[in-house]
Formats: sequence, C-alpha cells, structure tokens
Amino acid sequence: MDTAEGSFRLREGGYGVVPIGMPHRLRNDSELAVRWAEMQAPMPRSAYQDDTFLVSGPAYQEAADVDVRDPRNRYFGRITPSQMDATKQSQDLLEVTASMRTALLVYGGINVKMMVDSDLGAQLATMFMVHYDPDGATGPHDHPFEETYFFLEGRAEATFDGKPVLLGPGDIAWAGVGCPHSFRNLGGGPLRWLETQAPQPPRRYSYRFARDWDYLREVLG
Repeated sequence: MDTAEGSFRLREGGYGVVPIGMPHRLRNDSELAVRWAEMQAPMPRSAYQDDTFLVSGPAYQEAADVDVRDPRNRYFGRITPSQMDATKQSQDLLEVTASMRTALLVYGGINVKMMVDSDLGAQLATMFMVHYDPDGATGPHDHPFEETYFFLEGRAEATFDGKPVLLGPGDIAWAGVGCPHSFRNLGGGPLRWLETQAPQPPRRYSYRFARDWDYLREVLG
C-alpha cells in the first residue's frame, strides 16, 4: 500500500485502516494472487463516485514490511493464530505492546482480539477477530450499531431476530441496529470469525442482553 507517509507491504494476517481523505494505492508486487476483506464506513454515496476519487500520487517507493512494534506505525497491524490462544498472552510472547487493542479479551469460552479501532486511528468503524472454544456461547443481545460477521473456521448455530441459522466457513451474516442475535459453537473444535462494527460502539450501553430485561420483567411481576 502506497501512502503519503511511505509504502508498506501487508502480508497474510496484515490489516489496516485508511482514514477519510487519505490518498492511497494498492498494488501486488508478488507473483501470487492477493485477497482481502474490506469494509467502508459510513456507506459510500453514489452521488459522489462512491466516495472514491482518483488523485495524483503518492509516488511508488520500495515497500517496507510493517513493524507493528514501531510506535511510528499509525495505520497497520498484524494478527496470527497464536494471538487468539489464551495460553500465549504473556508479555514475552506478545508480538506487539499490550494495550486494549492488542490484548486478548477472554470471557466464557470466547476470545476477542481488537484489530482496527480508535487506537489505530479509526473513527467510524471497528474490526476484530472472534474465537469461540468448543463450549463457547453467548445469549441473545443487541447493539445500537450494525455488525457484520465473516466466518472463517468451525460451525455456528446463530439466531437473528429469533430465527435460527447455521453458519460456517465463507458465510457472511449481518445484524442491524436493535437486532437480537446469539451464537453457539456447534463443533468439537474452535469457531472463528472476523467481525466489523459501524459506527464505533459508544463507551457505555453498547451491549443490551435480553436476559437482563427478562429478569426485570420477572422482578416487576
């Protein structure tokens, strides 16, 4: 990726954010095909060329590998399978400095690794990797933002607005604002997907679990 700040080589597991108005160019300098998942937020406007304009530059430069530990690195990161392993989170094993974006959040058989968020310079969207252990599950909940899910490994039993669906590698799902959804790992191995959110979650009240409101209904009689 060529940018005004230099040219950077993104390899398997690499990710990044392109802020609004930042000139950039993607090119494949290898002999193999390159594929990546990409999301845009907010939704591009058709009246403005889908918010993509051809501009001059940046100049071609020799691409440098992204050094995720260099504090001057502002837009790129890298994720590996070991970063989703809860047993490999000690400081000496982490590939990058531990922070809310780089540390692994573990709860109830679910591991979450933040990738793109405000720490990386994103203002309108987030992206992270989700890993469910064989017994991982989460109950129905909804959000004040939209989510997309790109399934990479394993099989999931999910519900969206109370409707069950089976999801596996290559499947894509979407939950709109206020759509109750849940997930459960169906297989004997791990379940993994790439997840995006737009706009970015608020600092509070980003999750609303149905069980809490069901409990309140019971308390009120």
